[in-house]
Amino acid sequence: MKFDIVQRKESIIITAIEVLYEVGINGMTIKEIATRQNISEPAIYRHFNGKKEIIKEIFRRYSIYDEVIKNTIVDNKIEGKEAIKYFCKAYAEYYQNYPEITTIMFSFDTFKYFEDINQKMKNIMEDRYNLLFSFVSKAIEKEEIPFNKGVEVLTDSIFSILWGTTFLWRMKNCSFNVKQRIILAVDNIIKF
Repeated sequence: MKFDIVQRKESIIITAIEVLYEVGINGMTIKEIATRQNISEPAIYRHFNGKKEIIKEIFRRYSIYDEVIKNTIVDNKIEGKEAIKYFCKAYAEYYQNYPEITTIMFSFDTFKYFEDINQKMKNIMEDRYNLLFSFVSKAIEKEEIPFNKGVEVLTDSIFSILWGTTFLWRMKNCSFNVKQRIILAVDNIIKF
């Protein structure tokens, strides 16, 4: 079956994410991706200049979901406490349904040697944090959440639940329902 250019590039990226998930950055070679795609290495190079460009595309794909979440919240005028819940639920579902993508979250140290990729990861995490911060601010402002320790402390706590629970889930080979655990933990913090 012949792939068109867009389908082939997408297929290569999906395979690269799977390889990254299974064997890490050192095992994610052009040769391994080509083998799994059942194509030649030069065929990969027709779409990407090398491993670094594939990694950049993985990061682009990783950050696409951020805009979807943000736009859904804005378009539906979800605010405060409900925005926090939606934000956490959306990421938890994303991770539950696509555990391979979480590899990006926990590989940030590996990517520090690529300055532009490292900066992209920092920007993604900072944007996510700032979005959550805005939801927490609004919830406190609307007195939906009784919290007097400050917006930053509560945002840190919620962000840590997302990150830490997902990390634990990965360390336990995805053996529990990460979505359910994240939602319960966040609900416990923001209940009123």
